[in-house]
Parts: sequence; structure tokens; C-alpha cells
Amino acid sequence: MKKKIIHFLKIALPLLLGVFLIWYSYSNFSPEDLQIIKTHFREANYGVVLLSIFFGILSNISRAIRWGYLFEPMGYKLRFSNKILAVYITYLMNLFIPRSGEISRALVVNKYENVPFDKAFGTIISERAFDFIILLIFIGVTISLQFPLISGFFKMKILICLNFMLP
Repeated sequence: MKKKIIHFLKIALPLLLGVFLIWYSYSNFSPEDLQIIKTHFREANYGVVLLSIFFGILSNISRAIRWGYLFEPMGYKLRFSNKILAVYITYLMNLFIPRSGEISRALVVNKYENVPFDKAFGTIISERAFDFIILLIFIGVTISLQFPLISGFFKMKILICLNFMLP
């Protein structure tokens, strides 16, 4: 009986907290704000919204698959459902406590797949390092392809700053 109550509370309390937070945020809106929100919902292009949801889900699935590849050389085969839910828990936890998602992702894999925390967290760090290297490559390619535009922008900003500094 006690386990059922605890299980129920684990599900019900976060849901009730979510409902309360949504109600609280909307209770602060004025009637004009609510009318503006309704107008935006009526005029929204839901095709674009659905497309962005599709690509968002696809990116999280690919992230979970890519993360799972990092465990294979260590001899761990994670279930797909646990990988994808761990990725989603990362985003959820980061909403409440920034940067806590990475720790929670490692804890989820530790609990449900029996992967040691340090190994799971190491895969997350290596994944982030790889993401950072790819980001640097994209920045470098963008700067090299758009160098005339970027240099013109900075020249203009420097001239504006010099005009304010000079008498």
C-alpha cells in the first residue's frame, strides 16, 4: 500500500505543480494580454509548428542514438527508451536547475541500465566536447564565407565608436 501511494505521489505531485505554475503564470495576464495571445493562436501557421515539433523530436532521437554509441566500446547496450527518456529528462531538469540535466541524465542511466555514474557522465562530457568542436567548425566556416559582411559590420561599429569618442 505504501509503495502505491509513493508511486502515485511521484506522478501526481509534478503534474499538480505543472498545472499550478501554468495557472499562476496566466493569472498575471491582463484581459488585453489574453486577447493578444488568442489572436496569435488564431493566426499561427500550425504547419510550421508541426514541422518544428517533428524536427525537434527527430533531433532528440538522433542525440539519444549518438549518445548510445558512446557506451558500446565500454560494453553497455542501453535500451532505446531509456536513452531517449534520459535526453528528455536533461531538458526538463535544466528548466528548473541550470546544468543539472547532465547529472540527472547520468543518474537515470545509472539507475535503469546499471551503468556506473562516472562512465555515464564521461560520455556526456565527451559528447559536449564533440558538440563544441562542431560549433567551432561552423563558426569558422560562417566567418570565412561571410568575411566581407562581418568585417564591414565591425568597421562600421568601430567608426561609430570613434565618432563618439572624438570631440
